[in-house]
Amino acid sequence: MVLVRFLLILFIIFFIIRLLTRFVLGSYIKNMKRNFENQQNHSNNRKEGDVTINTKPKTDKKIDKDEGDYIDYEEIKE
Repeated sequence: MVLVRFLLILFIIFFIIRLLTRFVLGSYIKNMKRNFENQQNHSNNRKEGDVTINTKPKTDKKIDKDEGDYIDYEEIKE
């Protein structure tokens, strides 16, 4: 009788967790889908003929050309 009661409680808990997970994941997926669609709509709102250029700024080299090649090494203590 104890085993049957334990299995019944376990089944009920499993069923409740399954329902809650389905509800939470479903709402999360709908929210992510809505956010994705909003991002797509905002990126397509540009007027025809608009030009945008995305470039990285040029960075100065840290080592002068006169210094030669940099060699990474480890000191070995004997």
